[in-house]
Amino acid sequence: MNHLIIYLKGMLMGISDLVPGVSGGTIALITGIYQRLINSIAAVNFDNLKLLFSGQIKTAWQQVNGWFLVAVFAGILSAIFLFANLITYLLESHAVLTWSFFFGLIFVSAIMLIFSNKSLMWFNWLMLLLGIALGYFLSSQSIGVLPDGYSGIFLAGMIAISAMILPGISGSLILILLDKYQVLITAVEDREWLTLFIFAGGCAIGLMAFSRLLKWLLAQHYITTIYTLAGLMLGTLFKVWPWKNATTGHNASPLDHPEPQLFTAIALILLAGVLVWLLFHMNNKKNM
Repeated sequence: MNHLIIYLKGMLMGISDLVPGVSGGTIALITGIYQRLINSIAAVNFDNLKLLFSGQIKTAWQQVNGWFLVAVFAGILSAIFLFANLITYLLESHAVLTWSFFFGLIFVSAIMLIFSNKSLMWFNWLMLLLGIALGYFLSSQSIGVLPDGYSGIFLAGMIAISAMILPGISGSLILILLDKYQVLITAVEDREWLTLFIFAGGCAIGLMAFSRLLKWLLAQHYITTIYTLAGLMLGTLFKVWPWKNATTGHNASPLDHPEPQLFTAIALILLAGVLVWLLFHMNNKKNM
């Protein structure tokens, strides 16, 4: 049952990773598996490979929390293959309502992180502000176009996975800025396995390298790291603002939108907030 719950949390991460502007790391954080995930990924190292090749398979598997990683990544992958078409449809046909739900999810998650890790240190609040600025910058700037072909796909995997495991920074958004999002969505829909395996290889290398830095930050500077991550989440909120100008794509007032669906949108924002609050409450109760 525990592995099933982890699998479902992985599916939620996978669904969110499909949405430009939403991070799977955010879902991992609010569902209470983020630090465990980072520690498990970081444990995949040369020492464990030595154990593996020396025949100590069980010890190596336990040290990397193997079944936990299998459950999480199985959930992520199955969600990507099952829901890629649905997410594309929702973003095209029900954009305001879809973005409203994710806006509420991210906003309340960031607020809950801050209030559940209260700090009076000015440096933590400074890092929160810097996180907001960095989140805005990364979500609004063009990174540049990578090379065409498989080398570009591999590099995109290395870069995007670093964003995917950071709460607040969307891996899908980074792929858009790298001009690789549509290529990979098409590869998922058409089952272009070679493209997907090359992308996965880039992800694996980027993930193992970046997870070590995150593990150290969470172990040595937990509150500061959490405040920075909350800032990143708040900084990317402008990207998931539900109401956009149809011509320019820029944020607009609901009153200036041709189909604001205001009451339904607000209801979905509140629903997302309630769901986040329940998840935080459940995790806090579990850890007591």
